[in-house]
Amino acid sequence: MDNVHRLSFVRLIGFSLFWTWLFLVAVSPSPTFGQLLVPWAIPFEIPEVGFRIVFLLVALSLRRLLATRMGSLALAAICVVAGPLTTLTLCPLPTFILFASVLAALTDAAMFLMWLCYFGYSKIGQTAFLLVISYALGSVLCLAAIALGHNAMVALSAAAPIASGIAFIAATRNAAAAQGESLFEPADRPSNVSNIGMPKSLVFASIALALYAFVFAFFSARTASSEYAFSSGPVLQALCNIASAAIIISALLFSKKSSGLYGVYRSIPLIFALGFALFAVAPNAVSSIAGACIMLAYLLFEALSLNDYCNVVKTNDSSLLKYMAIARLCASTGIFVGWVLNFGILHILGNKIEPEFLIAICLVVVVATSTLAFTDRALNDLRNIADNRIAQEDIEQRPDKQLLVKEFASEQNLSKRETEVLEYLIAGRTTQYIASKLFIAESTARTHVHKIYAKTDTHDRMNLLDSFEEFCNRRQQSHQN
Repeated sequence: MDNVHRLSFVRLIGFSLFWTWLFLVAVSPSPTFGQLLVPWAIPFEIPEVGFRIVFLLVALSLRRLLATRMGSLALAAICVVAGPLTTLTLCPLPTFILFASVLAALTDAAMFLMWLCYFGYSKIGQTAFLLVISYALGSVLCLAAIALGHNAMVALSAAAPIASGIAFIAATRNAAAAQGESLFEPADRPSNVSNIGMPKSLVFASIALALYAFVFAFFSARTASSEYAFSSGPVLQALCNIASAAIIISALLFSKKSSGLYGVYRSIPLIFALGFALFAVAPNAVSSIAGACIMLAYLLFEALSLNDYCNVVKTNDSSLLKYMAIARLCASTGIFVGWVLNFGILHILGNKIEPEFLIAICLVVVVATSTLAFTDRALNDLRNIADNRIAQEDIEQRPDKQLLVKEFASEQNLSKRETEVLEYLIAGRTTQYIASKLFIAESTARTHVHKIYAKTDTHDRMNLLDSFEEFCNRRQQSHQN
C-alpha cells in the first residue's frame, strides 16, 4: 500500500472512531450508560452540547494557533486524555456526570475539528465519500460493540478516543508526502489563507444546518425517553448513517460531476415531510420508520453541507479549521436549542409535547428552511462552487494549460485586466476571490467576467472552459504537425 492510500486509510479509521465514541457515549440515551441526567434532572445532551458550543467558540478565536503542528498535537492530546476520562467519570452521581459532559464536549470538538481538517483538502467527491464512509464504518463498530455487550461498549468507548488521537498523529507525520494535504504549519510561518468572507449561499446553508439540527434534536429529545423511544437514539441513528452513506455513494457513482449530490439535497425536505407524516398518521405503529426518515434527512444534509464547506474553503483558499468550527457550531446550536426547548416545555410548563404539536413545530421549521433559507438559488450557487472546484483541480493536474492562458487571451482580444481575471476564472476561482486578489470591487470583477464571456462568445464558466480546452487542443495539434 503506497503512502497516499495508507494515509487515507488511517484517516478513515481515525474519523470512524469519532462516530463510534459519539454514539456509545454522547448520544442520548447512551447505549453504554443509559439515560444520563445531570443535577436538576437535566438531560446530559444539554450541558454536553452547551459546553461544546463554548469550546468551538474558543477554537474559532484560536484558529491560527490550532492550525499549526503544535495545535494538531494539542487536539490529539485532548482526545487521548479527555476521551477515556469521559468514560471513567460517567457514574450514577449527577455531579460526576456534569463533569463528564465537559470532557465529552471537549473530546467531540477536538476530534471533529482535527479529522475534518484533513478530509477537507481531498478532491471533489472524495470529501463526501470519505465522510459518509467514516459515518458508516463508525456506526458498524458501534453496533458491533452493542451486540457484544456492556463490557465491550465500555472498553471501546474508552479506547476509541485514544486510538483516534494516535491515528491523527500518525496522519500528520505523513501528510506532507501528499500534495495539497498539509494544514498544520509551523507557528512562525505566515498564514496563506485569504480573508474572503463566507459566500451568501454557504451562509444560507449554515442557517439551514442549524434549523434542520433543531428539528432533529427537538424530535429526538421528545421521543428519546418516551413511549416512542424506538423512533430515536444512537442505534437508529447508526443505522441511518449507514443508509445515508449508501445514498450519497450511489449519487457519486451514478451521476456526472456534482449533479447527483445536489439532487439528494432537493430530496431532504421531502424525506423530513415523509417522516412527520408517518408519525402523524400512526405514531405507535411506524414510529421507528418515521424517526428513521427524520434522522436520515438530517444526516444527509449534514454530510452534504460539510462537503460544501470544504468546496468553498479550497476554492477561496480560506481557513478550513475556521469553516469546520463554524459548521459544527451551527449544528450544535440547533441541537442545543432543540433539547432546551423540549426540556423547558416539559419541566416549566409541566406537560409533555403532544405528537401533533411536535409535528406542527417541526414542519413549520422544515418548510421555512426549504423556502426561505436554503432556496434553489442558494443550492445552485453551491453547485457552481463545486463545479469551480472541479475546474480548479483539473488545472492543478494539468499545469501546462496555464502557459496558454495569455495566448488564448490575446486571440480573444482581452485587455490586460481581463487577462488577469481570465487566469483566475480558468483556475476555478470565484468572483469574490478574484475581487479580493485584484483589490477591486466584486461588482467590477463581475463586469470583467461578463466582458470576457462576451468577447469569447461564451455564456458561463463551464462554456468558457470548453472554449479554452478547444484552444489548447488546437495548439497541441499545431505543434504536433
